[in-house]
Amino acid sequence: MRIDKYLWSVRYFKTRNMATNACKKGQIKVNGHSVKPSREVYPMDELIIRKNQIDYQLTVLDLPESRVGAKLVDIYRKDTTPKEAFAHNELLQHA
Repeated sequence: MRIDKYLWSVRYFKTRNMATNACKKGQIKVNGHSVKPSREVYPMDELIIRKNQIDYQLTVLDLPESRVGAKLVDIYRKDTTPKEAFAHNELLQHA
């Protein structure tokens, strides 16, 4: 599955176009490398998504057939984002 379609399917981006633009800007990394929107993702790939000044880290567990409901997202990805990333964002908002 393409990386832009995967990110749209697991609800990190509202549209595929937004996911494509994030890839083109270098905000998406797969296994430590910036990728094009057409890059294929596979289970156990490590993703880093730069969104709203937070580097989200996740592991691909499975590939969905199409966009999934919010309650089912955890079946397809494991979020490994450290809590310090969110604390840093809170600090920036209060400054």
